[in-house]
Amino acid sequence: MENADSARKSTRHKTPWHLWAAGIAMLALYLAGARDYLSLLEPNVDYIHSQGWGDDAIAYFTDYPLVIKIIWTINVVAGLIAPVLLFFRSRLAVAVALTAISAQVVLMLITFAFLDRWAALGAFTNLWDVGIALLTLAFWWYCRTMLKRSVLT
Repeated sequence: MENADSARKSTRHKTPWHLWAAGIAMLALYLAGARDYLSLLEPNVDYIHSQGWGDDAIAYFTDYPLVIKIIWTINVVAGLIAPVLLFFRSRLAVAVALTAISAQVVLMLITFAFLDRWAALGAFTNLWDVGIALLTLAFWWYCRTMLKRSVLT
């Protein structure tokens, strides 16, 4: 076991500058998402109004089912942890980033299909969240690429 760890560490490549850029960008994105999450988990009416949403959004978040809250929590927590793991060059960043994007896709599928998310939150917010999902997918791909290039161990 020690030889395998030594061999893996000896083939580890130098940390590229873009690893820090990708990690910082993703961490900033998910810190903002965590702020939204905390303001919406127990709906903060003032926050909802500050986002330009109306009573439909208040009802939407007030009646959020527990299972969906759990999936959302998994997405936010994994989205915060994955860049930190990337900073430490841990191969676990790949699995955690995959968890974040998987939870986000499941969350979006359920909320679009069954909770009428589009009507409650409007086009801009929904398209913004699709963009975040695409960035999260790209981040997972980036982590996977860094693992294949032996940057992560």
